[in-house]
Amino acid sequence: MLYRLTFALNEEVIVTTEMTSDKEDLVGVTEEAFEQIEQEYGPQAALNLVAFSLLKLEGLKDI
Repeated sequence: MLYRLTFALNEEVIVTTEMTSDKEDLVGVTEEAFEQIEQEYGPQAALNLVAFSLLKLEGLKDI
């Protein structure tokens, strides 16, 4: 599945990226997202996020 991950490290730095996951449940994907943030920005960044959003992009149906 394809997801759009958006998070704010502080008031000035907002990151938006896409990530893929084989996991079906939102909890598993959220864990992977936090692992990705931790790997790229460090463990302290994952603990101190100002905002966090995860949007599933695959499987969305047009209304």
